[in-house]
Amino acid sequence: MGFTQWPADLNDDGIAIAKEYAHAHGDIVAVMFINGVPWPEAMDGKPFSKDVQDNMSYRPPPGKKLFLSISPLNKDRRDIAPYWGETEGQPLPRPWDNEPLNSPRVKRAYLNFVLRAIEAMRPDYLAIGVESNVLLSRDQAKWRQLKELHRDTYTAVKKIHKALPVFFTTEVLHYKRLTPDSKGTDQEKEVVDLMRFSDLFAMSLYPHMSHDVPKTIPADFLQFATRFKKGIAVSESGMTSRNVELRSYNKTLYGSDNEQMQFTDFLLKTAARDNYEFVINFATTDSDRLVARLRPPLSDLARIWAYIGMQNSSRQPKPASAVWDGFYKAKYQQTKWW
Repeated sequence: MGFTQWPADLNDDGIAIAKEYAHAHGDIVAVMFINGVPWPEAMDGKPFSKDVQDNMSYRPPPGKKLFLSISPLNKDRRDIAPYWGETEGQPLPRPWDNEPLNSPRVKRAYLNFVLRAIEAMRPDYLAIGVESNVLLSRDQAKWRQLKELHRDTYTAVKKIHKALPVFFTTEVLHYKRLTPDSKGTDQEKEVVDLMRFSDLFAMSLYPHMSHDVPKTIPADFLQFATRFKKGIAVSESGMTSRNVELRSYNKTLYGSDNEQMQFTDFLLKTAARDNYEFVINFATTDSDRLVARLRPPLSDLARIWAYIGMQNSSRQPKPASAVWDGFYKAKYQQTKWW
């Protein structure tokens, strides 16, 4: 059970709050590289920027595991990841701005980046695709390119790191076609096909992001995950503890303290019942102070995840935190969770 280190605010204190909570209330830390790849440096074997090296220098405290996620896609899951130079999210330099996802150059650079990250960080779990099936909803031609990139990267990594669990993550709302752009896609067939090159079935789940998800989530909502006959994990998750108005999108996302608590209970009971490998709640702490520093439409985008923490931005625990901590303590008091 664990968290990412998504900061509570855009300052040292906000970073420290998230890190402190993650280390105190979990035994696995998730680090995500999801907004860029140092494409030319990885291709040519050159040193990475200080920012890349600093991010790769993270080590969890003794006794805590590390789950590393790397994505070859951009944040919208529509195309190749941007350039990670002095900062992440930079425009792609030529010729990378015209490379398809399955080009020999992209395959070589991405594999090199993944292998250097493994060597530097020694993760216990590795995702080499993040919410990969969202691309299927948005561009089926590029999805076919991504499948080829994933297959070749997975195969090459496993030849070197046989014992390391390597996989991609699946966004549940798209998989279950509960989002407008996923309707009409053959999510089940395509994800099953890509699962041939995945050691775990890892899920990303934010139920408040779709009005088609029932208010009370059915007990069998994640039952489909057992069909893959592989280990199951939750790579990222969260439920908003209050309604969120997205003015740029003319949309409201609904939630409450009680709904967040119910979702946390549902998720952890399911994980205990089906013996999941791990569960990650994306945020430790509400990030409304971070959102307040941003301008529209970026502020609206960040607001989607602003209230999914286990404590509010004043560091007061929310009702869901008692559920989380109860399962976390029970995990060490019993041979099995449930």
